[in-house]
Amino acid sequence: MMQRWIMNKSKQPNKADELSNKINEKFELLAKNLDSKQTEKEIKNYLQFAGKFHNYSLRNQMLIADEAMSRGTNVEHVASFKTWNELKNSDGKKVSVKKGEKGYSILVPVSYTKYELDENRKYKLDTEGKKIPKRDERGNIEKGLKFKAGTVFDVNQTTAKEIGAYKTLDYRAKVAVDESLFQKLSDEISQKFNVNVSHEPTGNSSKGYYSYDENKIVVDPSYSTSEKISTLFHELGHHQIHGKQFKDGTLNYDNLHKDRGAREGEAEAFSYILSSMSGIENKSELYIKTWGNDAKNLKERFSLITSAAKEAIQKLDLQKILSKEQQKVTAKEATKPKEKLKQELQKIKQDKTAQKAAQRTKQNTVEMER
Repeated sequence: MMQRWIMNKSKQPNKADELSNKINEKFELLAKNLDSKQTEKEIKNYLQFAGKFHNYSLRNQMLIADEAMSRGTNVEHVASFKTWNELKNSDGKKVSVKKGEKGYSILVPVSYTKYELDENRKYKLDTEGKKIPKRDERGNIEKGLKFKAGTVFDVNQTTAKEIGAYKTLDYRAKVAVDESLFQKLSDEISQKFNVNVSHEPTGNSSKGYYSYDENKIVVDPSYSTSEKISTLFHELGHHQIHGKQFKDGTLNYDNLHKDRGAREGEAEAFSYILSSMSGIENKSELYIKTWGNDAKNLKERFSLITSAAKEAIQKLDLQKILSKEQQKVTAKEATKPKEKLKQELQKIKQDKTAQKAAQRTKQNTVEMER
């Protein structure tokens, strides 16, 4: 009886399996309801999380997003219990996770060594009775990857802000979406992605385009700055995703035009991630109905988009660019009280000058009347 209980227990899914199943079920549900406005809303939420938490895997982004949605909380920056406890403020005071806070479950990758097995699926042992590691053709020990359940906590579940040990990373409310940002992004994209970026009229109703043959991104300068930046990101999405597919032969112009809606959806979703990270509201069509008719296709498309966006964010060092823009806005806001005081003093000075002039005019008038 005890032996049977142990066997049954070993077959029970662990926490990591439950989390993986949860993600698979979510993709199944999304794939079945691509026509729903709620599905589009959820997908946009996931895309925002993809930019906010680009250092996390797609599965963990979705796990955190779903949990935050169910709790009705806004997640800002997450880290493990250990990471928060190691963080200190300038006085050396440690951050702590607040008592009673429930963390967010994620999947944590764990590397393990593979060992040689005999015909009975038992470990082979060396002369010292130790398991023999499996080696590849080059003689290197083979490693495998599995996942275990882990927990992370949001900064608002800790004392980090209260003791001044955390500097906000939310650029969205502070970034100046102006021409200098557009030019900076254009220059960085051109340099780091080895693609020509041109600001010129497209000659039609499109805001921009990408040409694989010319290795060129064009953005029409006649639109608003926000629209130009979103378009720039959209065309970068084409370059990152479809330019690579053209290069490796998995995409050509025939199947590009045949499946144009899906390709535009991929580029627009890519743009949505980077735009939302930059504080730009992107209302364009995501073409989610073309993203796949089953969970497998939908998951593959999600992975393709988020992986490309992650690579672009890191290659551009987008956080650094946005951080500098945030500093510009903060510095500008800091000078506002001084400017206001200067203007008030100037007004007082002008008023006094006007009063003196009026008094002189009045005095001259009286003398003339005399």
